[in-house]
Amino acid sequence: MDIESQLVIYDCPKCEGAALLEEEGNSYYVTCMDCGCHSVNVNFKTDDERLDAARRTVELWNKGKVIKLEPGE
Repeated sequence: MDIESQLVIYDCPKCEGAALLEEEGNSYYVTCMDCGCHSVNVNFKTDDERLDAARRTVELWNKGKVIKLEPGE
């Protein structure tokens, strides 16, 4: 089963753009397709931890915990 289909990912808290859950190596992060905001990477070590890492990543994103690099930051 596709992990992303099990999760509800809110639009970007900064610009309301579409968000996408990405897997990179052994971690997940959420990124905004419009402004480039992203969440932290949440790592996993085993396949059993994969879904939990995705859930935690999406939960942080949905709470507005995002990284937005702007001039001067």
